[in-house]
Amino acid sequence: MSEFSIIKQYFENLSGERDDITLGIGDDAALVKTDKLLAISVDTFIENVHFPDSTCAYDIGWKSLAVNLSDMAAMGAEPCWMTLAITMPKADHEWLAEYCRGLSALARQFKLALIGGDTSRGPLSITIQITGIADEENTLCRHKAKAGDAIYVTGYIGDAALGLISLQADLNLSSTERYRLQQKLNRPQPRVKEGFVLRRFVNAAIDISDGLYADLGHILSASEKGAVVWVKDIPVSAEYRWNKQGDNAYDLALTGGDDYELCLTVAADKEAEFLHVARENNIDVTKIGEITENREYQLLVTDDKEYVLDARSFNHFS
Repeated sequence: MSEFSIIKQYFENLSGERDDITLGIGDDAALVKTDKLLAISVDTFIENVHFPDSTCAYDIGWKSLAVNLSDMAAMGAEPCWMTLAITMPKADHEWLAEYCRGLSALARQFKLALIGGDTSRGPLSITIQITGIADEENTLCRHKAKAGDAIYVTGYIGDAALGLISLQADLNLSSTERYRLQQKLNRPQPRVKEGFVLRRFVNAAIDISDGLYADLGHILSASEKGAVVWVKDIPVSAEYRWNKQGDNAYDLALTGGDDYELCLTVAADKEAEFLHVARENNIDVTKIGEITENREYQLLVTDDKEYVLDARSFNHFS
């Protein structure tokens, strides 16, 4: 099966219908027409680095797109177009069909169109570039945190990392609980709606991919600020509490990664309205700390007791 027949059979039907696409799949480059501010992001997804080789094709399709959509969420942007470069050992029809089914299921949620890409032969590797439309007045960035901002996160933190552990170890979980955690790992729900709805109240934002501790640290570095985080306020699920206890109970939530939730800093004078709009839109947000003027990054158990972190967040080259 040739590269071009693979594209025609499996990927052409992912092009969607958008009025702003002048030329989509099938030429040397795609053409789109817009007068808006564009947000552009790219992520590579590699077997046995970003997902175990036992992961099913549907879940790989879903998650390879979810990680990119999460970047759009962190910018408060509306996702519009994507390109896909996929390298695979062979043209496996069953695998390709399931991969595209997972990719398409998530793309349809956001009316996201595939407009081009590339296929080649080699170890399984997937790179998606995504482009969205941002609002110039309400674009979310890492460098805009202000002293006195409240730090919020969406959803639960640590479940995806616990789901990965559950693939490798016998945890205190029922089959239903294990399935739910592994769904958090394999089919994260990118917080695009949350970023879009809440962006006008937020000073700085980032998606939690490498671990809350490291990703909040990126905000602090870019903004030249510090933070106090009350670790016991970090929202974790009942399954997490059952399986992670003791002095280092929050290490996995702080460093595990793969959450694809949002970490947001909110100005004090906008906090009440932020919470009101979150409730109106059924968005779960939890306050976990505060941005400080000094550059110190503190994890606290109580006001006078620091949390000693005994783990580190994911780093490709550490």
